[in-house]
Amino acid sequence: MNAVAVSAPVMVRAEDVEESRLAEVDQEFVDYFGPDQRRWLPWQVEQYVAAIEKVHAEFAPVQGQVAA
Repeated sequence: MNAVAVSAPVMVRAEDVEESRLAEVDQEFVDYFGPDQRRWLPWQVEQYVAAIEKVHAEFAPVQGQVAA
């Protein structure tokens, strides 16, 4: 008789997904511009901040939405 493994659906918290995406964005910019942010040009910093804000906006609660 073959046993079939049944697994429950994996629940992923939005906060975990957001943190993972922020880490990806951070790594992308470090790869592109180097690890020393003090040496980044102003336009590079602006792009970085905009990318981080975009990720936060993707996960911001919608007005009227109740947190689970």
